[in-house]
This record gives sequence, structure tokens and C-alpha cells, in this order.
Amino acid sequence: MADKFSAVSDSGPIIHLSEIDATKAFNIFKELVIPDEVSREIRNLRIPSIRIIQLDQKHKDITKFLAVSYNLDLGEAEAISLCMQENIKILFTDDLEARTIAKHYKLEVHGTIGILVKSFRAGIFAEKEVTSKLELLRTKSSLFLTKDLLDWSIKQIKEYSRRKR
Repeated sequence: MADKFSAVSDSGPIIHLSEIDATKAFNIFKELVIPDEVSREIRNLRIPSIRIIQLDQKHKDITKFLAVSYNLDLGEAEAISLCMQENIKILFTDDLEARTIAKHYKLEVHGTIGILVKSFRAGIFAEKEVTSKLELLRTKSSLFLTKDLLDWSIKQIKEYSRRKR
């Protein structure tokens, strides 16, 4: 992948990909950055090459505004604020409200499934491996995933594989 970018994540995708042993999916990005609160939330996980960045006072104030105004958890609010502070345009979150707010601030948002699909398209996972990881999300992960969404995701992967042949 020629053009690699940095991304900010809240704890959700990091936890869910850890639960299914798929953190190498983050390798599609140049750097994975997290704020302090997310670091605390994932402190028991051993994820290589995550950079922790502290928020400046202005962005701590923005975090408070986001958390109070939109009822976001602190980790999600800090992750959105960190994107603003560091001018990073990609945010990883599985939280619906955080996704909505992030899009309002013109951030490109991906959840756990999107990260897996992107990593498959980048060649990090083979079709069978990524399909297996998606199945594990439903059976082993704490991520709530409907059967319809899982089936749709697997269908997208198979269609992409057919087009690439």
C-alpha cells in the first residue's frame, strides 16, 4: 500500500481485534495513535506500535464539550479531539454516536469490520483468514454483530475476491 496514513482509535476496535488475534489489521496504517483515556482502557493489552499522544488544554476542553453535549464516553471524545489536534483524518470506532459526531467533523470513520475488510484488500489477510476472523467477531468478541451484517461483510469479501481474479 503506497499511501499509508495515520489513524486514531478509541478502545473498541483495539479490544475487538485483540479478542480475535487480528491486530495485524492495523498494519494498513502508517501509525496508530491513541489518547490517554484509551491507553488506560486498553492497558492490559499488549499491542505493538501504538503511540500515545496527550491532548493540549484546548483539546481537553473540546473533549469535555463533546462528552457532555453528545453523551460520549471519555475515550471516544478524546479520540475525536485527538484527530482534531493532530490533523488526523481517520478515526476507528464502533460506537454509533461517536461515528455520527466524527463524520460531522469531516473525519473518515471505520469500525472493526471495516478495518478487517481494508486489511484484506491490502493483502494482510487472505480471504479464508479474514472470513474466519469475521466469524470469530461474532462468536468470541465482545462486539455486538448481527448475523445480517456478518453475512453482508463476508459477501463483500467474496465479491471482491472474484473481481480480483
